[in-house]
Amino acid sequence: MINGDPLSLASRGVILALHSTLLPLGARLPANRLGVAGARLGLAVACRIWFDRTLPTTPVDVEGPRGRARGEWVGAAPRPGRSLIYYLHGSGYVGCSPATHRGLVSELSRRLDRPAFTLRYRRAPEHRFPAAHDDVLNGYLWLLEQGHAAQDIVLMGDSAGGHMALGLCVQLRELGLPQPKALVGFSALVDSTWALADARRTEVNEAFMSFGLATRMTGLYTGTTHFGDPRLNVAAHAGPDLPPMLLQAGGSEMLSADAEHYGAVQRAAGGKCEVQLWPGMFHVFQVGHRVLPEARAALDGVERFIAEIERAEVERGPLSA
Repeated sequence: MINGDPLSLASRGVILALHSTLLPLGARLPANRLGVAGARLGLAVACRIWFDRTLPTTPVDVEGPRGRARGEWVGAAPRPGRSLIYYLHGSGYVGCSPATHRGLVSELSRRLDRPAFTLRYRRAPEHRFPAAHDDVLNGYLWLLEQGHAAQDIVLMGDSAGGHMALGLCVQLRELGLPQPKALVGFSALVDSTWALADARRTEVNEAFMSFGLATRMTGLYTGTTHFGDPRLNVAAHAGPDLPPMLLQAGGSEMLSADAEHYGAVQRAAGGKCEVQLWPGMFHVFQVGHRVLPEARAALDGVERFIAEIERAEVERGPLSA
């Protein structure tokens, strides 16, 4: 847990606005193409509200090792040997895009002093499991194909993107491929059945999404028969060979249960996983860094986490790395 300081005035105002607008509107969306269109519009508007100054971007649409690799570089595309971020946006496997997350990714790029590749993966309901996961793996392989070393890649994702980031690490293990330097998840989904979140929802004051909307939308991608797949059942495949991880979540969101559960499982398996819960905060609150001091403090925590990992790398030296 992070400190229990009172919520800032800005955060209280944002939470009130979410309770009054996004939450009730989302609860009424049907689980069909019309509902998905409404969810995409609402999420796009909500994300763009947070936009501050963004870094220059370069679109990517090239042939990768396993199909088209699409997305954008935020900041100048790096040469091999330079550290970079591989970012997977969230929104229930149905919404958002590199454009909606450009503000957050630009801030991460500035803070960590490295460019970021944000993947444009195929979304439901047009494309179901494992289409997005295939795209995520293809994007990682494309980065390696360009000459970027796995140890130069910091893997990041929010919500469903965080879920895919965890699933990618499981896939890399199965394929015998190198893991990224580190993984950072913002409100990452862990349990795609939503059982963990269901048990937690009566204990929190969720401001961003209703339980019904979340399960309906992710179900458009996962269906009901794939929950045992290692790419979805990520907590069952924790281990010390996975990269060091930082999972952040709002203390007032259902998915705080997912972060706590995965952190406990990963540490019990001998891996490194730091979990930070921010009291009173909502789903992927880091996107509001422009106005929310809690979001800025959370991103400070990301900076410290990555700096510690890289400092340890330098201390180990090339022979023991």
